[in-house]
Order: sequence, then C-alpha cells, then structure tokens
Amino acid sequence: MTNKRNQYAREFKLEAISLVVEHNRTIPDVASSLGIGKSTLQKWLSQYRQEINGEAPKVGNALTDEQRELQELRKQVKRLTMERDILKKASALLALDSLNGYR
Repeated sequence: MTNKRNQYAREFKLEAISLVVEHNRTIPDVASSLGIGKSTLQKWLSQYRQEINGEAPKVGNALTDEQRELQELRKQVKRLTMERDILKKASALLALDSLNGYR
C-alpha cells in the first residue's frame, strides 16, 4: 500500500482559506465540505497568515503573489551571486596566468 499525498492547486488553497477568513466559516465545516483534512486546512491558514505578516514560508511554495515573487527574486539573486563568484575566480586565474607568462 502506498501513501500518496494529495497536491492541491494554489487557487484551491486560497479559496479554502477565503471561506474561513472572509466568509467566517469554521475550519471543520470548510474542510468537510471540500473533502480535505482539518489539519491540512489549518496548515494552509497558518502559512497564509505568516505570509500576510511578511514571513516567508518555511517549506513549499508561497500562497500569496508577493511571497511567490519574493521566492523567485531570491532564487535569481542566488544564481546571479554564483555567476559573479565564478567570473571573479576565472578573471583572477586569467590574471595570474598572464603575470606568469602563460597563454
């Protein structure tokens, strides 16, 4: 028997959160009507509230557009920093080679 985890679309998660936050429905009621576990919905709500307060999600993808953009920008900064470091090392090696007369 395999444990297969359900993966839910971001839009589905946001709709479930909206039912609790904006429409004042209870977590058990929303979870039951959508066929998801209460703990799953509680986790989504916790992540959403953290993101609203400006905290990056600890795991997984962000729910809010701002946090998703922040994740993408952080990935881009990391990649560009690595590229810069590689170029610095390469230019240092080339400069050293030219000082030693190697070509």
